[in-house]
Amino acid sequence: MASLIAVDGPAKDQKIALAGHRLLMIGRDASASFQIIDPELSRHHLQIKFDEVGAKHYAIDFNTKNGVFVNDVRIDAETLLNDGDAIRIGKSTLIYTTDDAKEAADVRGAWKQFGQGHVDTITQE
Repeated sequence: MASLIAVDGPAKDQKIALAGHRLLMIGRDASASFQIIDPELSRHHLQIKFDEVGAKHYAIDFNTKNGVFVNDVRIDAETLLNDGDAIRIGKSTLIYTTDDAKEAADVRGAWKQFGQGHVDTITQE
């Protein structure tokens, strides 16, 4: 199945397995499936959706001010992810890979830093 690998930013070197998840929310809020403490992220910033029929993953900007970029292009609609795509949110870059990362954490147990979920958002001008 697929994984996300953080190559820079506050979550650098973290890996998350996407197997078994139809919808995954990434953001700075403690209620996000995958929390990254970054003041440039919205509480709920990025969704990763799995389409079971086509067996494909899609990136969706959760209507954020600072945006979601796939391969340096800001997305405004559901965007198909391909192996090796770079997803930039805030100060983080996540690489989407169709390979299983054996050491990747199950998203349900990853990066929950309760008490830090409500951080003021910094917007880009």
